Amino acid sequence: MTTSSIYRHEYYVEKRTGSFADNLVTFGLAYILDSIANRQAQVTIKDAGPHFTVSCEPPLQANWVTNCQFFTGAFMLITLDRKKNQKLIKGTDIPITDVAAMSGIALDYEQEKKNNAQYWEWRKRVGNQWQTMQPPVEPHPDWELFRAINPSALQANNSAAAEWWRGRTKFAELLKMVLMYASQLPNDEVGAARYWIEVCKQYNLSPKKEITASQLTNPTQGKGIATTKAVFASPGNLKQFWLIEYLKWVGLRWAGFTRLIKNSKDRKVYVLAPHHLDWEHHLEIRERFHTLMIGSGGAIQLDALVALHYTKAMLDYVHVTQQNSLLNSLFGSSHGVNKAVYGLDSAYYKDLGQSAAMMNIARIGLPTWVQPQQLADIARYKAVLDEHILIVRSLDENKGEEYELLRLYRDFLSARDLYALLAFTDAYAGFVIQRDKLAPQLTVQNLEVIMSSLAPPLSKITQSRGFRNLAYAIRMATVEAHRRNLKRNQGKYDISYEVRYGLGQELLRKAAYRNEFIIALSEFIHDYNAENARKRERQERESGNDRPRGSRSDVSIHDIDDILALMDEYGDPQMIASLLVAYGYASTYQRDETYAGLEETDESVSVDDSDVQDIEEEE
Repeated sequence: MTTSSIYRHEYYVEKRTGSFADNLVTFGLAYILDSIANRQAQVTIKDAGPHFTVSCEPPLQANWVTNCQFFTGAFMLITLDRKKNQKLIKGTDIPITDVAAMSGIALDYEQEKKNNAQYWEWRKRVGNQWQTMQPPVEPHPDWELFRAINPSALQANNSAAAEWWRGRTKFAELLKMVLMYASQLPNDEVGAARYWIEVCKQYNLSPKKEITASQLTNPTQGKGIATTKAVFASPGNLKQFWLIEYLKWVGLRWAGFTRLIKNSKDRKVYVLAPHHLDWEHHLEIRERFHTLMIGSGGAIQLDALVALHYTKAMLDYVHVTQQNSLLNSLFGSSHGVNKAVYGLDSAYYKDLGQSAAMMNIARIGLPTWVQPQQLADIARYKAVLDEHILIVRSLDENKGEEYELLRLYRDFLSARDLYALLAFTDAYAGFVIQRDKLAPQLTVQNLEVIMSSLAPPLSKITQSRGFRNLAYAIRMATVEAHRRNLKRNQGKYDISYEVRYGLGQELLRKAAYRNEFIIALSEFIHDYNAENARKRERQERESGNDRPRGSRSDVSIHDIDDILALMDEYGDPQMIASLLVAYGYASTYQRDETYAGLEETDESVSVDDSDVQDIEEEE
């Protein structure tokens, strides 16, 4: 390939491994192209099926490469050799003094460790006031990546960054090698390597053709044997062309995210899976995402939080800019949040002491039901995400029931499927009522936002007056009755009701058969209305008050007729039962619904000042 043909509109990255290693190379290439263009071109990553395309608009120019100043997207880590009690750049022969004056080339791990510890000690000391105060020192934004690299991937990372640094004296030729590699399909690895060796010979440089391929950036690759002849060879680290490994380390820094699993030394690594992503937008979203993703969690909990927080970061970015063009660019009209990014590819690394073993790779989908069509929709979707983040954060993965809830929720996030949502809400209904408190609840308003994206035709069910009133009755007999019986709420009401523990599970068990579900629902309605009548009669007899604080509305004949008509029309009692339970165990933000009589069974009743205060206490 001639050097004139490397200045193009499009560059390519093959999908060789079927893992996030390919994504890393793509993001590494995008970083280099954007740095060469220096804001003179728009760089965009596209998933083209068997390969990724990184485009520049306008096309890359030869003079941009010739005049480009040295930069690096990866770093070398300076660590302490405890035997010799001296600092060094392990895996290289580069003296620290050679890079000390160059900002961002080599970072001191021990100093960054101290800075991070000092910052969090300060946060712990000042408590909630930290947001209004200036910290004594800021932790490095890539600190978690430093921890992931040191010690197991330290030499591989340093070797790749060092090779790039050594090429700084002939930087234009180094960049031409990158462009040569990515200018054709399949990628010209052999031609790029040969070109760089010739450059090194001409200018008396000492190149390395291959370096160790770390499993941190190559999740499907471990130790192995690769020989051209049938001779004995002990298993060892596999090697790759150094440029490809360098691009992966750049990609991990600019498109990766990693955390230790809570109460463990196991690690999860996440890398974006792009669909049609503008580089400038990516950097803005990335910054917001890293700000939101504070703390850690269980393995499944982290999967859910990463997807939710990244989606929220996208919404935050659009909300701040208030540009319809950006809304269309990131969300489009039909793809929703997947127009820019499909999700995050992940790898789970099990700690084995001196090393880690890759145990699982997967893709975590972004919530496809996030489909804002106009700027006014942003606030609604952000409210849904905040509610779900609170629920996910409240679950403890080490407890059996909560582990299963998190697993069901992750399945719902990655699948654009109503039944995945209902599987989670069915299970979560029984968890909401706890002994001495209420777990965070879903809200009816936010469920409707999700429903409108997942299954718009179902709005006829959820907007039905009979459906709403039966969901109200379930709520008042379960979560609301339990809330009123909590110690802090005793004495606030003139009347209290029996808590129907297990009602949701009972209705769901019977929903497999239409007739059994109708019988179970009828028995509940009978008991519910009968209890209402007894409580009202007793209260009126004792105090003469026919509208006591906290009394409930009855279920009417019209409500029953509405539900039966819906079952006839849709023919799916399980779906209707699941929707009833989901809405029944959700919150309306409207506490203490008061008895309104048969002619007034809607939930939209007035709330007095004491109720508003109670809502604020609850939230």
